[in-house]
Amino acid sequence: MLVDIALAACAIHLLHIHTLPTFLLSQILLTLFYFHNFALLHECGHGNVHAKRWINNVIGHYASIFCFMPFFPWKLIHQQHHLYTGNIDLDPTMKALREMREKGKISLLIRVCWQRWIPMAALTQHFVFWFYPLTLWKEKKMVRETFLQSAFSVGLLAAVYIALFHFFPDTINLGNLWLSFVLYLVMTEMVNLPHHVMLPSFHTSKERNKLHPWEQNITTRSCYYAFGLSELLTLNFNLHTEHHFFPNLPWYRLRKLRHLLKPSLGDEYNEVTGIRWNLSNRSRDISDVLLPELPHPLFNVQE
Repeated sequence: MLVDIALAACAIHLLHIHTLPTFLLSQILLTLFYFHNFALLHECGHGNVHAKRWINNVIGHYASIFCFMPFFPWKLIHQQHHLYTGNIDLDPTMKALREMREKGKISLLIRVCWQRWIPMAALTQHFVFWFYPLTLWKEKKMVRETFLQSAFSVGLLAAVYIALFHFFPDTINLGNLWLSFVLYLVMTEMVNLPHHVMLPSFHTSKERNKLHPWEQNITTRSCYYAFGLSELLTLNFNLHTEHHFFPNLPWYRLRKLRHLLKPSLGDEYNEVTGIRWNLSNRSRDISDVLLPELPHPLFNVQE
């Protein structure tokens, strides 16, 4: 956290120098600051920052301010993602993919965004989290505690942003922050998309509705960055297979786990290097990336 506060302070200082090079450097530092806070929010959501739940919640709400995601909606949806990873019917992060496959086509807007590297998917997920209390009401899933927690997280962010815009207009304004936010969305997509896209998925059946803990590698992929780069840029969030096997393992232990897990899984360990997945697949027709249902022997069970 102290390193990230220093990053933000440096970025703000550069913003007030008012030259193009310092502005661009400030945007890069802010992008890194945002993603680090997303990684911190992720750690808090899993209870990995502190043994006490309330401390994780407090720090998670702090981090949510700087990654623009309300904490409790994100935590609740992410818990369902881990519970039903790869289940295209029940994993909430696969809802849009399921709807596209049911229609058998992808809209022109999504196609254009895919081809032009416009981070529409990353932007859309923010709306999902921000409007989660309304979604609970609309879908009649109004568990009182869940709704109040989600509404609190959304309301907190709204109040903080209004206060920041009001009291620090010279720093907190669209002109100073728009580029860093766009870069943050691009980075989020580049890091997140390879983790589960173009891997086998399955439908709920009488035999199963979720994977066993030891089957997480089937529907999850890691992205390997050189030592130091992964820790500096993403806090090892890119080591996603490792995270799905042991979601309560702190981020700084994931690289050591990789050295144990990869040889154990052998050819069944899914991994790409750096941003290779993005570079190779962004040039393809998005229908070929998202619509095919990849088979896996484990899921070929007839009801």
